[in-house]
Amino acid sequence: MTEPAIPAPVVLIGAARSGTKYLRDVLNASGALARVPYDVNYIWRFGQKDLPHDHLDPATLTEKQRRFIRRELARLSKRKGTEAILEKTVSNTLRVPFVEAVLPGARYVHLIRDGRDVTESAMRLWQAPPDWRALWTKLRALPLANLGYVAWFAKNFLRGRAKGRQGGSIWGPRFKGAAEMAKTAPLADICATQWAVSVETAHADLANIPSDRVFEIRYEDLVAGTEALEALIDWLGLPDADAVLARHAAELRPPRPAKWCELPDTDRSAITRITAPVLGRLGYCP
Repeated sequence: MTEPAIPAPVVLIGAARSGTKYLRDVLNASGALARVPYDVNYIWRFGQKDLPHDHLDPATLTEKQRRFIRRELARLSKRKGTEAILEKTVSNTLRVPFVEAVLPGARYVHLIRDGRDVTESAMRLWQAPPDWRALWTKLRALPLANLGYVAWFAKNFLRGRAKGRQGGSIWGPRFKGAAEMAKTAPLADICATQWAVSVETAHADLANIPSDRVFEIRYEDLVAGTEALEALIDWLGLPDADAVLARHAAELRPPRPAKWCELPDTDRSAITRITAPVLGRLGYCP
């Protein structure tokens, strides 16, 4: 099969629950971008389904894997040949060099959100039942080569149910040691660590990508108005800024009080302890 050409893909990098889905869907209003409609970690892990974490090493990437990933991204995005693919699988925070090996020359948008808010949101998702409708949509489009993902998901779901976690034993990016931590650690500790590892790993890896291909944006700035989004639109060179801004205006909701402050004292203490060093390096106020 002929490999499709992918013009300057746009890869959204951000920890789970940082707003990457929102940003992807807003940018999708541009006719210059063709989005992959949902996270496709199983596509990125093709040939490495038994690896217990999502830190994929580019040294392990085979030509077969590279061609498969590129072909599936093009297929799922329904790219017609002129649009740039827009992709946002959250586990890519842990493997930017691997993504770069698959999509050399890609542009990266790193969306960062306050880790305390992210942790609280992730805690709810770890405990919420799966979105079966969304899962069925994925399943119908699942390549036969990825059927092993179904078995892994079923096992993860059942293990999670046994622990009272409706979202599975592990939800979101699998950082190294996540499986062991998920067995005994409090949920607040796991989710806060997931955010911290995701952000710090992505930040370090993106520093090795030429700066003209990396754009950093804060979630708090994104939802505060249009200035941050306008800067991103300009950086991407999108020809239909008005359509993107109109989608942003339609989707934006009034900011809500920080829900993490309503958590029990033990959870708030753990979240603060784990996220504070990273938040400080990012310039967030305590």
